[in-house]
Amino acid sequence: HVDGVVFDDPATGQSNVTDVDARRARIEVSGKIAGLLRFSVGREFAGDSKGWRNVWASIEPMDNVELRGGNFIVPFNMEDMQSSNSIPFVERSLASTLTPGYGVGGAVTANGKNWSASVGYFTDPLDNDNGRSPERGKGVSGRATFAPVNSGGNLLHFAIAGEKRNFSATETLRFSGDAGSALAPTLMSTGALADLDGLTAYNAEIGGSFGAFQILGLSTWTDINRNTLSDLSFSGQTLQAAWLLTGGRYRYAEKGGVIGGPDFGRKDSGIEVAARYSRLDLDDAAVQRGKGRALSLGANWYINRNFRVMAGYTNSKVNFSSGATSLKNDVGVVRFQVNF
Repeated sequence: HVDGVVFDDPATGQSNVTDVDARRARIEVSGKIAGLLRFSVGREFAGDSKGWRNVWASIEPMDNVELRGGNFIVPFNMEDMQSSNSIPFVERSLASTLTPGYGVGGAVTANGKNWSASVGYFTDPLDNDNGRSPERGKGVSGRATFAPVNSGGNLLHFAIAGEKRNFSATETLRFSGDAGSALAPTLMSTGALADLDGLTAYNAEIGGSFGAFQILGLSTWTDINRNTLSDLSFSGQTLQAAWLLTGGRYRYAEKGGVIGGPDFGRKDSGIEVAARYSRLDLDDAAVQRGKGRALSLGANWYINRNFRVMAGYTNSKVNFSSGATSLKNDVGVVRFQVNF
């Protein structure tokens, strides 16, 4: 993923700052051994967060049941679980700041007709992903999905998830939200949160796809308990829609309850447009880091199954209850993507 970006820099007052860099350069090897053991090993070579990503192995002891261990995406939020090769936006939403991303641990996943359920135990990831806290504590995460409608190109999807983490005395936690591109300045950050005891988080999803149209809403709440300092509560919400102008439908993986990328049928190419509104509330009586919102627009040309060109625009604004001056930013991105 190679990005060309233009943005404003609120810290310096500069406008129309430009940059070009590789957002991702990832090599991954995956397969199956003796028809029993599946595995994946992937490493990121670009940006400031180089390191291991998917490093896991799994078995299926019975039909529709998988046991997985290693470093992989925690089953908590669909936006995390969707591949960056097929999401309709250049970056994930402001609200995804609160989601766990990768973690080292083990999970069991079961699925049936129109449902799935996952539960696992996780600790910190092998390496830090862009914008994620390197320390996330350790504990249990779980997610359940239900799709009462899933036929004829139509889908109705519901999901709920939760996690409970504990921290050691020396661990810290950080939440930071980007402004439409990893190459642009970060507008929102809690800084390092210390004196941690535990974290409890919840996630809810509703969405679906109806032929060539997709809509999805997500909401995440995070409560942080601290030993002597005041407890904290943060939240984030996302509402997005996407439309395949040239026709087609969106894939859906019942195994994990995840809406996937476009299926253009016999055609390899197509055009997609998308819009998203997301917000992130990092304001609490004890830690006031602002309430942000971001409006994103995207247009994507799938040249074929291996090449995609993306164009995105994000307008962001952060307000502070302390009375500090609001931060605003406009970010435009063009991405050239190759995946195979």
